[in-house]
Amino acid sequence: MKLNIARSLAIFGAVVILGLVTSIGLQNYAFNLLRVNGLMYKQIIYGKDLVADILPPPLYVIEPYMLALEAVEQPASATANIERIRTVLKPAYEDRRKYWSETPLSADLKRKLLGDVLVKGDAFWQVMDEEAVPAILKGDKAAVEPALLKLATNFHVHEKAVNELVAMANAFQADAEKQAAEQTELLSTVTLSAAALSFVLIVAGLYTFRRRAIVPLSAMRDYMAVLANGDYSREVPYVRRSDEIGEMARAVTVFRESAEERNAIRAHQDEERQAQMRRDAELDASKSVENATRQRVIESLSAGLERLSRGDLTVRLDEQFANTYEKLRETFNTSIIILSDAMKDIYAATNTVGDSSREIALSTNDLAQRTESQATSLEQAASALDQITVTVKNSSERAQEANAMMSATKESAAHSAEIVREAVTAMEKIEESAVRIGDIINAIDEIAFQTNLLALNAGVEAARAGDAGKGFAVVAQEVRELAGRSANLAKEIKLLVETSSRQVSAGVALVNRTGEALGDIDRQVLQVTALIEAIVRSSSEQSVALVEVNAAVNRMDQVTQQNAAMAEETNAACQDLGNEASHLGRMLSRFALEERRQSRAAA
Repeated sequence: MKLNIARSLAIFGAVVILGLVTSIGLQNYAFNLLRVNGLMYKQIIYGKDLVADILPPPLYVIEPYMLALEAVEQPASATANIERIRTVLKPAYEDRRKYWSETPLSADLKRKLLGDVLVKGDAFWQVMDEEAVPAILKGDKAAVEPALLKLATNFHVHEKAVNELVAMANAFQADAEKQAAEQTELLSTVTLSAAALSFVLIVAGLYTFRRRAIVPLSAMRDYMAVLANGDYSREVPYVRRSDEIGEMARAVTVFRESAEERNAIRAHQDEERQAQMRRDAELDASKSVENATRQRVIESLSAGLERLSRGDLTVRLDEQFANTYEKLRETFNTSIIILSDAMKDIYAATNTVGDSSREIALSTNDLAQRTESQATSLEQAASALDQITVTVKNSSERAQEANAMMSATKESAAHSAEIVREAVTAMEKIEESAVRIGDIINAIDEIAFQTNLLALNAGVEAARAGDAGKGFAVVAQEVRELAGRSANLAKEIKLLVETSSRQVSAGVALVNRTGEALGDIDRQVLQVTALIEAIVRSSSEQSVALVEVNAAVNRMDQVTQQNAAMAEETNAACQDLGNEASHLGRMLSRFALEERRQSRAAA
């Protein structure tokens, strides 16, 4: 048998109802079995009553009272009875006394037990322990009789209190049993009512679920079978419902509409497929023509780029392309023209730079020769000073140190020249080199001016020295003339440098690096100055005139060395500049320019 949702729901309801009935029956049976005055309860009560009827209760002192009387009547059993009283009955009394003192009871029973029964029981045991037992053990009949009388009085008082407590306990128990029976009956009624209500709700829920869910689901199943057969004419049922069945119906509506749209799309796709086949045929024909045109354009560009890779800047694409590729041909030709013009400008600027650098090198070489002549004159002046300061050994040693430092200065200048040669590796840095050369010429001019002043000062000091300074005065005059000639040459070189800078503004940039090497020279010169000052201090024993003359000569020598170093540096920079210009010209000669081709054709 096929188990559908409806049958499953019916079976589920039957199982739930059967379980509910079984649970109610078991619950009712348990209530009847365990309730107050029930079977189990009565068996427990019967057992407790049987024990109470057989054994005397520990809190009831009847047994110790009986054993005490028996010990008096039968002295042979006195020891055994007293031992039982002390080891069994008294501990049992204390144990139950503690138990009931800590056990919760009703207020009346608790007050009666603790305030009456136990108090009177404690009084009985006090007489037993303190009077009766010692008298019985000693066999003192005179003491036994009053002790037994007092013990009997306490026993009867205790017995009366126990009987009253028993009456109160029986009344309390009867009332508790009555209340328990009433509560049991009430709970049983409530349980049965709840079970009946649950049964009704389950049956109603199953009926409602079948009507609201199972029947619509069956209808939806039948409708979906119709849709599966391709019949889309019927409307979907239960679309207006707002629950899950309605959502399912609306989802089926979407499927129905999608199927209708799919049929329409399939027909439209057939029409589109035929139209696309016609368009593909037309596109294949146009692609053949386009491919042939593209191939011609690629061949023309490949030929032009091949000539360009060989350095031919006269290449042009003269054959017109199709309209789609004509912009590419114009852009190629324009780029070649711009590149060719740039190469022409660079070539012309390179020639100008080479010419200017050669002129600067000639002028710098002349300046170097004049500086060497000036240095020779200064050496003669130094010889005269050596004759004057022959006794100043300390000054001579420090002068040697100054010479060593000047050698270091020359090495620093050589290092600066090497930096300049390394720096001038690109055309765009030539301008900085030209600017630096101009700065060097200005420095030479300034140094020449300072040399002139120092020579004048030396002449004045030589005049003050009298006959000893006549020879030095002649040398100072010669130095002054050389300084003037150096200044004139510096001005001429400055004019050439300015002219060269204007012509090669894009090609003489890197000589600024020379400033770094010249900074090293300046620092060496400062050290030389410090040594010269030490020489002046060591010569303090000489006359004031001799000290000033010596200082003037040292300063003139320093300036002369600076002139020589800067002249060498300028000459090296000009040579490097010329070499780089020649190298750039050789590189540019690799390109075939339009003007060169025309000049070759004219030749």
